[in-house]
Amino acid sequence: MAARRTDGTALQDATARAFSLRRRLLIWMAVPLLVFVLFDAWLGYRNALQTTQSAYDRLLVTAAHALGDMIRLERGELQVTLPHSALELYSTDVRTDLREQPGRSPLLYRVNFLNGDFLAGDAALPAYTGLPPLNVAYASRLQFYDRDMEGGEPARFVALWQPVESAEGMRYVVVQVGEYVSYRYAIGRALLWNTLARQCALLLLLLVAMWVVATAALRPLRVLARSVEQRSPDDLQPIATAATPEEVGPLLAAFNGLLARVDGSRQRQQRFVADASHQLRTPLAVLQLHAESGLKGDVPAREALASIADTTGRTSRVVHQLLMWNRAQSGQADLVQMVESVELLGLMRDVAVEVSPLLARGQLDFSLDGPETPAPWRGERWMVEEILKNLLTNAIQHAPQRSVLGMRLGENGQEWELEVWDSGEGLAKAVAERLFEPFITGGGGKGAGLGLAICRDLALALGGTLSVRNRTGAGQTGVSAVLRLPKTQVEP
Repeated sequence: MAARRTDGTALQDATARAFSLRRRLLIWMAVPLLVFVLFDAWLGYRNALQTTQSAYDRLLVTAAHALGDMIRLERGELQVTLPHSALELYSTDVRTDLREQPGRSPLLYRVNFLNGDFLAGDAALPAYTGLPPLNVAYASRLQFYDRDMEGGEPARFVALWQPVESAEGMRYVVVQVGEYVSYRYAIGRALLWNTLARQCALLLLLLVAMWVVATAALRPLRVLARSVEQRSPDDLQPIATAATPEEVGPLLAAFNGLLARVDGSRQRQQRFVADASHQLRTPLAVLQLHAESGLKGDVPAREALASIADTTGRTSRVVHQLLMWNRAQSGQADLVQMVESVELLGLMRDVAVEVSPLLARGQLDFSLDGPETPAPWRGERWMVEEILKNLLTNAIQHAPQRSVLGMRLGENGQEWELEVWDSGEGLAKAVAERLFEPFITGGGGKGAGLGLAICRDLALALGGTLSVRNRTGAGQTGVSAVLRLPKTQVEP
């Protein structure tokens, strides 16, 4: 039950991440769209104001012309009569703003002579004096201007030059017509809010559509998460990519690569356990037999103890080799621990000194050849030392009594060559074909054991190679094992 709860939590976490991706997608789409909506609304507001200004400015000019046409000579004096039809153009029903005062006429007008003398209209309205400039767009002499009225409320006016027939002959007057502009901004704001309402509704619908589309698009990920969650812990088969979206392909490829590496690691561990069990079963059984023989008195106690000590030594070496092999199999990242400067010929000399008791016991004639100049190298000393120790121990075990063997250091281009050779019988054909497989044996019970598999893996971890072959020179017998290491610059 606990495992199921854990798996369910994992599925919920995967679903939460999928929804998080969906939210992120929506945010990244919604923010630019919102900015666009606001910018478009602002442009629409400016265009609406400009259109409103242009339209109502034209109405002002029309009203000014209409008012100018109403100027007549009556009883020897100029009179202006503003008909009701002119006022209907400025009905308060059309121009109602929250700031307008009830009952106030939206139309402001004044007619005066060029010198500013009042003729008609609102005498309190400041007079426009002088001659208005020629306006090409309206083919008349007129000018638009803005003025703050009583209470600071802005108004817009047009001053129109108008010739009239008077008792004194042709005279010229200025017709001023104006209106409060608050309703113009009210119209612009109304258009702005209408536009924003429409576009926000469209944006909301678009986001809902995107949410639905994102949910459908991310559904394969949730299906994939459920399929992975339902797998057994032992199922490390790669996930099929045929029915998955193309964008998920790199992720699945990387995940399948991880599964392959995990499966390879598991197989190596299983092989290691099986090999370790196989290798340790025999020496443990031998130890038990020696101990039982000594206890029963079948053999002298000293002889039984000597046999136990010998078997224990071999068992200890097997355990050491198994641990080293498992460490080498774990990968290069785990092997790189201490990079140091190494003098290779000195390292080979140290290895020979360490195994010198074995050389003396076999009465072997050992030689070490190398260049007279130092052979610097930078890397993991212990790994090279382990390889040479394994190779030299194998050479001692396979070399006949009172025979010759040795080590040689040379160079070939950009590589150092560390050779260990002996003068034994050489490799049997059955062993040579499967040389680096652990625990193989050839004729007579002799084989490569585990040492060469360890050496090969360590050499690869160092970036080098290991080759083992029979010696083919004139009058030569035995095996030659060569470790090749790339030269590296030694830091001072």
